[in-house]
Amino acid sequence: MMIGRHRIDGDLVLRFTAEVMTKGAALAMAFLLARWLAADGFGGYSQTQALVAVLVPIVLLGLGFAVIRQIAGASTTAGIAAPIATAFVITSVISLVLATIMWTTANSIAGHFSDHPAATSLVRAAAILLPIAAWQSLMFEALRARHRVKSATALQIGESAFSLASVVILTFFEQLTPVTAIAVIAVIKFVFFLCAGTDLALSQRIRPAQLAILPLPGIRSALALGIPFMIAGLGEALMGLVDRVLVGSLAGADTVGRYVAAQTLIAILASWGAPYWWLLYPRMARAMANDSPTEALAATHRLFGNFIAWGTPLAVLLAILGAQILTLAVGETFQISPTTMSVLVLAVFVNQAATPWEYYLYITGKAVFLMWTSLAWGIVAVAGILVLLPEIGLLGTAISVATARTGFALCVVFKAGQQGLGPQLLPPRVTQRSAVALAAGMGVIALMYLVSAPVTLLPWHVASAFLAAYLLASGVTALLQARWRTA
Repeated sequence: MMIGRHRIDGDLVLRFTAEVMTKGAALAMAFLLARWLAADGFGGYSQTQALVAVLVPIVLLGLGFAVIRQIAGASTTAGIAAPIATAFVITSVISLVLATIMWTTANSIAGHFSDHPAATSLVRAAAILLPIAAWQSLMFEALRARHRVKSATALQIGESAFSLASVVILTFFEQLTPVTAIAVIAVIKFVFFLCAGTDLALSQRIRPAQLAILPLPGIRSALALGIPFMIAGLGEALMGLVDRVLVGSLAGADTVGRYVAAQTLIAILASWGAPYWWLLYPRMARAMANDSPTEALAATHRLFGNFIAWGTPLAVLLAILGAQILTLAVGETFQISPTTMSVLVLAVFVNQAATPWEYYLYITGKAVFLMWTSLAWGIVAVAGILVLLPEIGLLGTAISVATARTGFALCVVFKAGQQGLGPQLLPPRVTQRSAVALAAGMGVIALMYLVSAPVTLLPWHVASAFLAAYLLASGVTALLQARWRTA
């Protein structure tokens, strides 16, 4: 089935609505928590969230992606219900066992986890949050597989709004601590997990009697598909989440508070890409399943092209202004060097830009390659942090993460090229236009530093000049491309 322009645009509007509202609320909540809890309290809270985020892919065993593959094209209710029920039972057993271990050994774990006074309570809060986060992730993946875009959007917006409101209420009653913040978020996630499950059951007409466990061969098949995703997810976590746990463990809650505040601001760039990737994977998978690589390529060019066109200037603006925005938003105690901010922006941009190739390899059956590649580069990131963080501080952490992200991206693009779609996944006209515009913008910045004394240039001046040059060059290049196509 052709992917119509109107359908994609409609879904993109919904996904961007979700991203703007959910990530906007998350950004506001993070900045409020940073101000109200101070750097060490915000660091303890963020480190706990990161620990849970690292463990969720492990307890899921990759079954979220496996469910998408199994139910995305299912035509019967039983074909939808059984994989979901099986994944839920397996995930529940693993997550609850791990949560119990974390709870009972919290005193021992806390000594290695954080120097925050409430470290033991934070570990126990993480134990409560872990199974709930895993259940919710699994249910949202099922909604995604069945193209329940409106429902997923409404649920994400509702959860973000309730989380933000709860933090404000806790502050009003003077009950806000890192532990209470985690506890409230766990309760809200559980409520919205139930809402997501109800929506899925009603929309797909799933009855309780149909929630059967797959036979043993079906379970083996799901695990065989899911475990490589789990290991790949662990590698992703090592590259993008373990840094927060390690910074807190090695440098203290205050330092991880500053680091996570910077990462939270940079997450705006990931939020720009998220709607495109949320739509791209099921559409690319469906096109490839229908033996229509041309359709998959067209969908990729459209979605990826929009990310490149506007994600590129957004990344540069964050690199230029990020450190200043951070101190203005949450105070001087969260100051981070512009160099560190720029390297972190690079890491996020490279990670986002590699997503289409990563999806292509998953769909074409190269999950094992992705599994070992992501794990290898994740280990590189962890090793780099352990070596460089004590030597050069947060910049060392940023360099380690950016190096791992870049190495992983290059491996993925090279392997996709061997499979038949390497550079072809880049939208040619948009890539050319963005490259010309980026060169023009950077040229203007270089010229400004040549003709002016660097101390007189404010970040806002540099950012404004870059954006003006980028937009002008992009518009002129688009007009020239249009004339060449019609000539």
